[in-house]
Amino acid sequence: MNWKRWKAVLAVFGGLMLGCQTPSSGIGSKVFVVERETGSLAVYDFVERKLLPRRITGLGNLRHATMIFSPDLRYGYLASRGGQVSRIDLQKLELDGVVFTSENSIDNAIGGGGRVIATAEYVPGGVTFVDAQTLEVLARHEATYEHEGQRLPSRVTGIVDAPGDRFVCVLIEGAEIWLIDASKPDFPITHRIPTDQDNPYDAMITPDGRWYVVGHMKSDRVSVLDLTRPEAGIRNVSLRDPKIDYDRKSPVKLPHLASWAVAGQSIFVPLVGEDRLAVLDRQSWEFKRSIPLRGHPVYAVRSPTEREVWVSFSGEEDDAFVQVIDTESLTVTDTIEVGRRIYHMDFTPRASHVLITANEDEKLFLVNAITHEIEDVVELESPSGIFGVWRAFRIGL
Repeated sequence: MNWKRWKAVLAVFGGLMLGCQTPSSGIGSKVFVVERETGSLAVYDFVERKLLPRRITGLGNLRHATMIFSPDLRYGYLASRGGQVSRIDLQKLELDGVVFTSENSIDNAIGGGGRVIATAEYVPGGVTFVDAQTLEVLARHEATYEHEGQRLPSRVTGIVDAPGDRFVCVLIEGAEIWLIDASKPDFPITHRIPTDQDNPYDAMITPDGRWYVVGHMKSDRVSVLDLTRPEAGIRNVSLRDPKIDYDRKSPVKLPHLASWAVAGQSIFVPLVGEDRLAVLDRQSWEFKRSIPLRGHPVYAVRSPTEREVWVSFSGEEDDAFVQVIDTESLTVTDTIEVGRRIYHMDFTPRASHVLITANEDEKLFLVNAITHEIEDVVELESPSGIFGVWRAFRIGL
């Protein structure tokens, strides 16, 4: 047998076989989609446009799940509502470890150069710090407040990472913002800043990492803290539109602050119970104007170009639609029908596409951000949050 000729034939045959296979995309094109009712993560590749056959299961109560990523893209960390933090191996796409931080948690953030996970706790109330490599609980800050001479537990929410190796969060019953130093082993609370209003229930940080914004239940004002000068205290910002008769109509409450979009020269605020976005000036935080919408907005998501903001809605007549806002003219430029009960949206990093989950239709949509055409649809079980690994490189996520 002529082994040289046989090896050459095998080499050619192998090359043909490889050429017939679809090239595998790297982790950068993978998107993790929460399937709420089954406590699982589905993995979608938006480059290859396919749903991977393997699901990641055993993740607990995912009704308000958030997922963050290590800066080296080795791991993802999913925080469940039941106090479970699950570490996901991003190379193997499988569960790599679990730690329970509390009975009930709401958000998580990663800091300390990717070495520390911080979770905000509802029950028993506080902030827990976990070693990202070992999943060991490193420390915990109990959150309490005084009421009628008693010390009572306070829920904590709105936890984010901030420039300067810090975590920031807010106490709901305690009505207090905490700034935490993530560079030191005991994670000291460096600032405790009272909010002027009661019942702060959620918060967000602007993409530049400067402003921490707190929403208050049943209030048309938000508390804004300049993280470069926290000693200056809280600024109260009104979302009232002077053209609206508030004796007749008032906001029910603000949605989650993660639904705010900061783009161009403006901040876009969806208001539950109203058919408008409130638009604030990005520099002065003064109210600029309202943008009329087709229904009650839920999420406003900015394009990485900051030229557009896409808005989703609640209500049976409106929840299958997305409206596109031009951030310069501050007008609606298009209305797109997608799927019923839109729960989450996110742009791909270069602003080419938008990923959208429609919970009632149980589908994930890939929409062309330029043409606004639906280019791919996959079926999922009770899809909710969408988490791309590009979140590892954004402030506050």
